[in-house]
Amino acid sequence: MKQIIACLLLLVFAASAAHAERRVALVIGNSGYANVAELKNPYNDAKGMSDKLTDLGFDVVTGLDLSLRDMRQTVREFIKKLDNADLALFFYAGHGIQVNGENYLVPVDAELSTHLDLDFEALPANLVLNAMEQSTKVNLVFLDACRNNPFTENLARSMGTRSSAVGRGLAKIGSGVGSLVSFATQPGNVALDGDGENSPFTTALIKHLGTPGQDITRDLVMVRRDVLEATKGQQVPWDNSSLTGEVILKQVEMVQPVEPEKPAINPQIELAYWDSIKSGESIAYFETYLTRYPEGQFADIAKIRIDELKNRSEAEAARNAKPDTSAEIAFWQSIQNATRPEMYETYLEQYPDGIYAKLARLNISSLQQQAEAAATAAAAAKAAKAADASNSTSPAQEITVAALPQQETVSTEPAPAIVPSTSSRSLSPEELATAMQTELNRLGCSVGRVDGDWGNRSRQALRTFSREAGVDLASLDPDPSILDRLKQSTGRVCPLTCGRNQELKNGKCIAVRQETPSKSNEKSNSTKTAQSSGACPADPTASSRRLVSFNYRQITAVATHPCGRQVICNKPQSNVHPFKCFWK
Repeated sequence: MKQIIACLLLLVFAASAAHAERRVALVIGNSGYANVAELKNPYNDAKGMSDKLTDLGFDVVTGLDLSLRDMRQTVREFIKKLDNADLALFFYAGHGIQVNGENYLVPVDAELSTHLDLDFEALPANLVLNAMEQSTKVNLVFLDACRNNPFTENLARSMGTRSSAVGRGLAKIGSGVGSLVSFATQPGNVALDGDGENSPFTTALIKHLGTPGQDITRDLVMVRRDVLEATKGQQVPWDNSSLTGEVILKQVEMVQPVEPEKPAINPQIELAYWDSIKSGESIAYFETYLTRYPEGQFADIAKIRIDELKNRSEAEAARNAKPDTSAEIAFWQSIQNATRPEMYETYLEQYPDGIYAKLARLNISSLQQQAEAAATAAAAAKAAKAADASNSTSPAQEITVAALPQQETVSTEPAPAIVPSTSSRSLSPEELATAMQTELNRLGCSVGRVDGDWGNRSRQALRTFSREAGVDLASLDPDPSILDRLKQSTGRVCPLTCGRNQELKNGKCIAVRQETPSKSNEKSNSTKTAQSSGACPADPTASSRRLVSFNYRQITAVATHPCGRQVICNKPQSNVHPFKCFWK
């Protein structure tokens, strides 16, 4: 809006500047010739051009049907006005003659019987042109004096052989810098007087001269078109220009639109209008109020309401843009306690970046570990069963019944409290019991068959683990935190215990080769054993400390006590607890 106002002010200033320049014009029209036929239109042409130039801001000197004396006096008056003029214009309509390339303007009292009369009875055109070019920078000349002239016949007859010096129409006029000369037709041609009130050339000049905002050269192009059309191509206006810039006779006048007076605001009507919309939930209500009452009593409140409604709309749009996760949550709730990895893999296929994607991957890893541990335990149980079967069929052979790999170091130091993992918490009671049985077997704390039935043997194995690992357990029942503690332990924790007719050898239980004793020896040995057993101390550990020794890799040693019984001692893999011994 500011740019538009600035442009308007600039145009108004330009128009004011154009009107402020000083313009003078000389207009002569000769129709009533005394010695030749009277011309019809020059008188009217001069009056029309005088009125036109006056409207365009010119100070106009006008002469109609002038004698030679009056023409000279009128020209002198015009020349006086040229001082300090910015723009000068000369228009002539009437008879004109060219002799030897010089143009003469013929007054109404001229006779021109011979060529010698020219200097005394006609006015040289250059008299006016030279005065204009000497005083004014911009000069415009319009000559409608190329009519069929009877004076030329008299001059031609009087000149005899030199009659060729008298030409038809006017001769070409050279213009100085900053001047433009326009003829009703091309040099040496005759212009038509026309059948209307004005000649074709002057009619077009009055119509197009001073077109608002248009340069003079463009005006003359439009004049030429009109004359060609009016004369059916017989007359072609011609001009010679040495202008150095645009000449705009009339600037575009910008009229500032008058703003209609605003009607007086009726406070009661405004209040009624506000009461009707103040509880509205549409922004349009309050925008309409501000349009009607931009400075109204409730304008500030209306703007606040618009901001509130916009913020509410944006917040609602943001909520609607959030994805609906209800389907994903329902899907997860249906599989969160599953014991098969395939269920979680199906969830990840459908929601690879879902809310529970990380938890699903943890559950898959946990179930895979449990499956591997169960497979290992099943293989160990199968091997033990095969060993038992082999023992029963070939008791005399030396067979390895059970063995677990020895570890050089086993960490049995008390561990910090374990927070149950997400995968452990998601296990069912049966799954939790099975996983703990598997881990106890792996640590050498045998529970027998892994079947998920948590009985006395499983509790005893867990108690042994607690004692050997130095871990205090609040309960011997399955618990996710205990399962995680078992998973963190590595190597053998519980000592290897061999069964009947077995002995520990190189960390393995080996079947003992036995010979069938005779009845007498059996009775003797039985009596001896009974006697010896009765003499053995109750604490095998305290009485066997000096009987056993361990190398750096050995964790179990067997020795015969002086009382006659064999004692088995296990060395823990930590120096915190001393080794313990048991009667065989």
